[in-house]
Amino acid sequence: MEHQQLAARISCFSCRHSKRRCDKTLPTCQLCIRRGVDCRYPKRRAQKYVVLPDGDETTEDKIPARHDLLVNRAADSDRSSDWEQQSPLETPNATTSAIQSFGTATAIQFIAPTLFREARLEIPRINITIPSHVAALTGEFEQIRDISATFFSQVVIWTPVIFRKNFFNIALNPLSPRRTEGILLSLCMKLYCTPTTQDERDGRTALYKATKQFYCEVEAAGILSICILQSAILIAVYEIGHAIYPAAYLTVGACARYGIALGLDKLLVDLTGENNTGKPWMEVEEMRRVWWGILILDRFLNLGNPLRGLTTKDPEYDDYLPVDDWTFLNATAKPQDNLRISAAFNLKMGVFTRLAQATYLVNQALKFLSSLPPPGDPNDTVDIAKDTAQLRRTIWALISVTKSEFDAHDLATCCQTAVSYCAILLLQDAHWRRVRISSTEDAYKHMFAESERVLENLARMAFCLRKDKEEGLCLDEEFPVFLMQIVFQGALTTIEMGQGNSNKEIKERIAIYKWLLQHLQSRWRVAGIYLSILQSKEAIMASVV
Repeated sequence: MEHQQLAARISCFSCRHSKRRCDKTLPTCQLCIRRGVDCRYPKRRAQKYVVLPDGDETTEDKIPARHDLLVNRAADSDRSSDWEQQSPLETPNATTSAIQSFGTATAIQFIAPTLFREARLEIPRINITIPSHVAALTGEFEQIRDISATFFSQVVIWTPVIFRKNFFNIALNPLSPRRTEGILLSLCMKLYCTPTTQDERDGRTALYKATKQFYCEVEAAGILSICILQSAILIAVYEIGHAIYPAAYLTVGACARYGIALGLDKLLVDLTGENNTGKPWMEVEEMRRVWWGILILDRFLNLGNPLRGLTTKDPEYDDYLPVDDWTFLNATAKPQDNLRISAAFNLKMGVFTRLAQATYLVNQALKFLSSLPPPGDPNDTVDIAKDTAQLRRTIWALISVTKSEFDAHDLATCCQTAVSYCAILLLQDAHWRRVRISSTEDAYKHMFAESERVLENLARMAFCLRKDKEEGLCLDEEFPVFLMQIVFQGALTTIEMGQGNSNKEIKERIAIYKWLLQHLQSRWRVAGIYLSILQSKEAIMASVV
């Protein structure tokens, strides 16, 4: 009799819908305990709905059994590509016990990952409520489709880190209710593509604040998803482009931590990384590209201060690169398509792959500069010109590979060339400081051959863009944030060459760089900040003549 009181007559909803054997133990079956999900039993054999109390015993809120299954169903929350249907936007997303089970499972997974895998524990999926103002900003499927079409059509380097098929499934599938991750990524795409107005000069627009707040809410919920990390990357790029500091630096650091929590850092040394066995190959490649995106941003932020510590580990010579962009975007990539950084530069590679390769070389330059002894050190025997000769030749070799594919105008959108130029000019500036140039003649005497070619190419690009503008051509295409950085560094180097007493050629180059930054500040606020710094640099150089 006692045994009969402890056993249910019918299997619980979770076991029935997952087609697993239920031991019918009351109040919770052992399988649900092991899985950490909410266990509920039907009150009658034909019952197909979970009945939840609503505070009034005479009122019942009936939720379809399908929803109960999806709330409690075990799913790897570190992937946003499990396309099971979720609850509609207006439906309560999870019961209190389900939320508690989710929090317990995620804590165990983080604290004791080995035990989590050995016990074959699973994390129930939850979906937080989407605020009404966020839903209004993204709109319905038609508006989200327009947002994504604008984003993917722009010449932005961050397009190749998002697998379009996955995004369309999670955000644009009309047969599936909207998911939190899809709404967040759509909102971040809209943020990226929306320029600021004259009334919002600091870049902290209402859209930015809403996006940042919603991201923080989703992150605080504890959901680990590659889609959420992609959203954070877009927020970081927006903050960099509009000079929202130190927020940009902190956001990139948070991206690095989030990526490590997902195990993305392991994908550079192992094709599949950890716990990715059995996942579709395109999803694994997407994760690898996202991690490279974080590495790129982390080093980009240090171009202005090489002594600042990096958040991520340095990429190694034998680490894996992303596959060719075309094979990734068309979902035809295979494991054997992945190349290592050490692969010959003359092999066919995609634009994002080249950018990753260039980032590795930029990292070498930053590592060298951060290891220099302080000025005045009596034991200093470093000869930058000699010690960096091979590195500069390697960087220029990478530039030469893509040089034939980009004319002077297209250089403005060639990100891998831009960051490679930045590395060369950083080394040049450090060399000038150590030899203490005091005149334009000294600057030319101690200039690297690679630096001279960089400055020539930059000036040619700027003159071509101004000529196009004067001829009535539209220059409102999407320029990446890398362009502002290299134009700024080129201008700084040119001002340094003048030593406060510039000749005609130097003055013309400085003027064209200023014009370009002034034109670009209508899209990226950071261009205006760079322009102000250049003006201050000129004033300082003129005062010491």
